[in-house]
Amino acid sequence: MTAAPTPSHFDTAARDWDQRPMSQQLAAVPPRLLAHLPLAPTDHVLDFGAGTGLLATQMAPLVAQVTALDMSGAMLQVLADKGFANITPHQGDIFAGLPGRYHAIVSCMALHHVADTAALMQAFADALHPGGRVALVDLYEEDGSFHGDNEAKGVHHFGFAPQALQALAERAGLQGVAFTEILRMQHRNGREYPLFLMTARKH
Repeated sequence: MTAAPTPSHFDTAARDWDQRPMSQQLAAVPPRLLAHLPLAPTDHVLDFGAGTGLLATQMAPLVAQVTALDMSGAMLQVLADKGFANITPHQGDIFAGLPGRYHAIVSCMALHHVADTAALMQAFADALHPGGRVALVDLYEEDGSFHGDNEAKGVHHFGFAPQALQALAERAGLQGVAFTEILRMQHRNGREYPLFLMTARKH
């Protein structure tokens, strides 16, 4: 699941991505996220860093259209092979422009792969219809041990402090920013890493 500047890691891992223990743990995220995100059958949703479709495939039956944005063509091919007619894979960088405007933007474990978080929040706000919402899942601040080989995996942030992320979101024009712990990841190193869900809306 990535918007990483080093897609080779994700291209290589794509075929077996859904079988990874981490991916299997993350399967608990979509229903919990959806409980915090009101969606309508006419909505068009952007899944940022969609990967193989953890979120996109759960949202597709609930909305009109999902655009699955990712830097890795191999990950998006795995998603395309799942055969959802209303999921449109879009390989590219969010900063190169988006193909539309959205009623909601969702993301799971992609924010830490983007160097400029302030610009990312602005891109989200700009891409939303008025009243549109974001629901973003990522790591609370950690010590860099979650990924291990951070450079090879395109990691730019060791998680996030909610107050700092809230300030960036509000500066970008998002309102009603709220955080809740959505999952505790059991790591092979024996530690637990909590993930947050950040929700907000555009005025």
